[in-house]
Amino acid sequence: MNTISKKYLLIQLIFFSITLNIIFGVTRPVAVLNKVVGEVKIDMVSEPGWQAASLGGKLANGDKLETGSASFGSIMFLDRSMIKVRENTKFTVKSKRTVKRELETDITVAIGEMNVKTTTGSKFKIQTPTSVASVKGTEFNLMVEKDGTTHLTVLEGTVEFMNELGVILATEMTTSVSRSGESPSQPISVPQKAVPSWQKKTKEEWKLKLSPDKPGGKDIGEPFNIQINAKDADGNNALNYSEEVVVAGKDGVQVSSDGGQSWSSEVSVKINKGKGVLKAKGVEVGKRVVVVTGKNASPGKLVVNMKRSKEAMNKINSKASKALGKIAPGLVDKISGKTLKGSSISKGSGNTEDVFDQLLNGLMQLSGDPQIVENPDGSVKVILKVKPSEGSGD
Repeated sequence: MNTISKKYLLIQLIFFSITLNIIFGVTRPVAVLNKVVGEVKIDMVSEPGWQAASLGGKLANGDKLETGSASFGSIMFLDRSMIKVRENTKFTVKSKRTVKRELETDITVAIGEMNVKTTTGSKFKIQTPTSVASVKGTEFNLMVEKDGTTHLTVLEGTVEFMNELGVILATEMTTSVSRSGESPSQPISVPQKAVPSWQKKTKEEWKLKLSPDKPGGKDIGEPFNIQINAKDADGNNALNYSEEVVVAGKDGVQVSSDGGQSWSSEVSVKINKGKGVLKAKGVEVGKRVVVVTGKNASPGKLVVNMKRSKEAMNKINSKASKALGKIAPGLVDKISGKTLKGSSISKGSGNTEDVFDQLLNGLMQLSGDPQIVENPDGSVKVILKVKPSEGSGD
């Protein structure tokens, strides 16, 4: 039991709430973030809750995005349509595929400003509190104020601009305004010097980098230091960068800015002369991500391989064997002579060791029969669906 044998047992635990027992299908992406500067956050349908967005992150139907101050985001859709998003903007993406690489997209903007460039054949609609802009193969700028007042400026093509009180057709190099209780104003020509140009000035001033104190995997539950470095456009240390940045741990990673006295999934860290430090720790095996964002800077991402120490593996192996012997005695012969190599929760949240404890204590129970996969190399994969026991109070 002190060493891991070549034949092993891999357990995947799928956690279900007793009040919500749903498995979601795979959500196909409709767009990708091709530029991120500053604080850009996303609330995904597949993983609810606001989290830091990263370059290359995929968007699906129903996802929400927001940009903070001194921030910018650019989104490329499958049909090659593109949205450039200014700071302090909030919106929801609703998009579905019609045929290969063709989409029907409906963007709901609560506040903020964006530049939209659609491709010929795409079906694109943007809704605001006071208007709907419907376009095909064109480029325009849309700005929504706090009270819902919407300013449309068409750069190329035409845009159908409407609300419940009227509809107008805005053509190239014209502008229109839609206010609550009023139909959209008749389009007027906009001089070249008044055309929005913010979307052309989005180069980040700094780049943020994360690095662990020591290379290699990290043991679960053991804190380790992460260094934060700000670089300028030439890759040099940005000694004049002294902003407050936000560091977020994903997939169960906890972070601390006070030396480990308190832990959370997200903390603020003050950068001094381009440098900062914090602590992090993981609670589950596998590759985990830590992201840092800051004003006028491209975000940094660190991927850490979390592993269990030999002592921890021996401990959880003992619990796993006892738990399986209790809840599924028919598995005893299948796992006889094998040692636990790893375990993970593929649906839901939590820690596998805690799940084994709750199975032993009767706080959780099986939901359906275990699935057993015997691999050619002699290893065994066991998939358990578990749920809180009746009367457990969870």
